Amino acid sequence: MSSIQSFYHKDSTPSRSCKPHNPENEAFTQAEIEAARRPLTQSWRPKGVYEEVTIAELQPGPAKVRFKARIVNFSAATNGRGRGRSALPENFHTLIVKDDTGVVLLKLLSSGSDQDFLKLGTLVTVWTGFVADYSAAHVAYSNFRIPFVSLMISIHPSAGSTSCIRFHNETNPSQDTTELCRVPLNYDNFINLSQVPGLMSLKAYISSGYDDNQDAHILVCVFSAGPCLTVWSKDKQKDLELIEVRVFDETCNNCVLKLWEDKVSSAKSWVANQTILLITNPILKHSIRSNGLVELGIGSSSMVEVDPDFPDADWLRHMAAARTKKESVHIPFPVDIWDVDAAIHGPGRTLYTLADIDEYVREVPEVVFTGKLNLLITGVSIVEQCRKRQLCCFECCNIPLYSHNANATCKNCLKTHELSLNPKIIGSLTDEAGSVAAGKLIWSDRAWTELLFGNNNTAPAEAVHTQLTHVFSELADDSHADGGVVAVKNGDDNGDVSIKKEKSDSVEIEYEKLFLGDDIFDDLDDLDDPFDDLQPQEVVAKQSYESWKVLTRLDNDSLRDVEERLLYSRVTLTFGWSPRVGRLCVLGVEW
Repeated sequence: MSSIQSFYHKDSTPSRSCKPHNPENEAFTQAEIEAARRPLTQSWRPKGVYEEVTIAELQPGPAKVRFKARIVNFSAATNGRGRGRSALPENFHTLIVKDDTGVVLLKLLSSGSDQDFLKLGTLVTVWTGFVADYSAAHVAYSNFRIPFVSLMISIHPSAGSTSCIRFHNETNPSQDTTELCRVPLNYDNFINLSQVPGLMSLKAYISSGYDDNQDAHILVCVFSAGPCLTVWSKDKQKDLELIEVRVFDETCNNCVLKLWEDKVSSAKSWVANQTILLITNPILKHSIRSNGLVELGIGSSSMVEVDPDFPDADWLRHMAAARTKKESVHIPFPVDIWDVDAAIHGPGRTLYTLADIDEYVREVPEVVFTGKLNLLITGVSIVEQCRKRQLCCFECCNIPLYSHNANATCKNCLKTHELSLNPKIIGSLTDEAGSVAAGKLIWSDRAWTELLFGNNNTAPAEAVHTQLTHVFSELADDSHADGGVVAVKNGDDNGDVSIKKEKSDSVEIEYEKLFLGDDIFDDLDDLDDPFDDLQPQEVVAKQSYESWKVLTRLDNDSLRDVEERLLYSRVTLTFGWSPRVGRLCVLGVEW
């Protein structure tokens, strides 16, 4: 009688020699470690054929598909810090992406080093082997609703995964990528004058639009982006990063969009008066700041489309450009458009009137030309601008920057800029056919110098004497402190003067060059010579133009003398016109 155990035979294990243990064989290579830490930067080859579809063509279930879309909202992985009442896992990035046809929710497994890729408006390509249904259970548990979202895709980037995502770098984009996925949902390109359903003005939304419209849209333009701030949160008991972006439309310009934490980096690439935002379901803070600004925010159910492609966005962008040209306090002088020397001294010097220029530009909008204008200065406000500390100006972060000095630091970005002379120090200029309002001309540095100090023979002696005294006192103080030698030449036949400081203990040489008129030295002979006590060791002469920056060093009496000399004077301006600039640019001045 056989037993049950007889039916089972124990396999004999052949004897084998054990190999010595080598710990190095069990270690990961540097490439494997990098691939695990930064899977999105590694090359990924899809296995099999992935059908290219739009989001509207996605269906729940298994299917190898791929599509392109843009990020309209996201929430970075919290890595154990919790998401509040959200049903989404803490170690996943949640992305809401859209193309021209629909919206889908992505769950991207966080690798700890991929947060830099998350920015609003970024173009992505998604490969997936399965599409899930974003059921009502998610909505009920997470206590928020994402508009237009009915599907969800999970992405686990790795070499053997069937799903992957690629973030496109559009620093130097091609024409094929810049126009992708920018049409708003429910907008019909084939119908003229079509509008986005639910689109309302900023003023209307602030007044009452947020009450009864769950899918409201506002179209705004970026006015300026403030500095990145660190704010202490009482609720979360930690510091949070915040950036405030001023936005506007044609009805309201006193709104600020607040972006927190992971969305701060998105605003750094936005361009003032150019970037357009189409925001769905923005959050409105009902209290108004003391400065009158209304606060907007982005919630879990919001969507932000950057630079959407439809006529209303194009109209707002052109409106912002026109408004900038009208309100800007500083427009940089354009370079490499005209031949300045040929325009001033060349044979083709045509004398125009303001009416001639207006008529010519309207007939030939794309024309680029130069000419002469003989105008009467009917207003000068140098002393007034000095009293306001607005003699020089610049524009940084879309915020006016004024100073009495030629250099100033922006309080927003903390960058130091070289300022230009405020064009409003010259009032209206008129001729027999028209006038140009104050601040509407763009002056070159050469034109400012020739206007203020004349063409080689009209610089006021008192102004130059004040400047020389100022320079001498600075150099003399340095020479006594450092044991240096100061050398001065009062001028030659060309009317040039140079001041040279050479330190005795080094080869460092500093020059400050002044351009003086031919007759200025006769005037200086009548003044007290500020250089009587000097024993110059070396004389240096170099031809140069005096800069308009001398104006920032003059006292009120000297400024008033310059102002009285300019008022009701008739000057000939050499101008240049280009449609790219859209304003008359002054290349030179003749007295």
